[in-house]
Amino acid sequence: MKYVKQFLRYFEQFPAFTTRDVKLFLRKNGASKGYYRVFMHNLVRSGRAFGIKKGAYTLYDDPMMGGFTFSPFYYGLETALTYHKLWDYVTPVTIVTTRRITGSKIELLGRNTTVRRIQRKLFFGYSMVGYGGGFYIPMADIEKTLIDSVYFHTRFSRDVYLKMAKRIDAAKLNSYLKQYSGIVKKQVNGYLQDYEE
Repeated sequence: MKYVKQFLRYFEQFPAFTTRDVKLFLRKNGASKGYYRVFMHNLVRSGRAFGIKKGAYTLYDDPMMGGFTFSPFYYGLETALTYHKLWDYVTPVTIVTTRRITGSKIELLGRNTTVRRIQRKLFFGYSMVGYGGGFYIPMADIEKTLIDSVYFHTRFSRDVYLKMAKRIDAAKLNSYLKQYSGIVKKQVNGYLQDYEE
């Protein structure tokens, strides 16, 4: 199939891409206007590309690449707990985004995924961390994971909260809490007091 080698070489450097990206690439390389449909259909059917959601693709059979189609976003809650080694469970991918979403439970490349919407003013508390293949992904830090568990009404086991309490940076947590309502602050501080040893 024409253009495949150039296409794979170019798009392997991106965790995800859109139909628009495909159209631009193919047009730049001389393809006809509607060719992108047949091209992507064949790539997906052959297993060299994967559909993430309508109009979004990746070359990697990895649900962690799917978050990029919800940008701006970060991986949080259960996914952050796994990353920070605060528990050992196999968990669904959890994406936190400022974008409007329909339905919070989806399947992303064959894996159960939860998508949560957050206000723009509360979109912070994450950093870019190394991930396989030379990519970097946005991951919530422990302080934001604790706050998000209260904010999104997601509860973890006592053991997890004990581990979180031991690793919390109090100054960072307090700076984050300034953006939240008194109810959230009170609940977060209550969790810390309950789980302090």
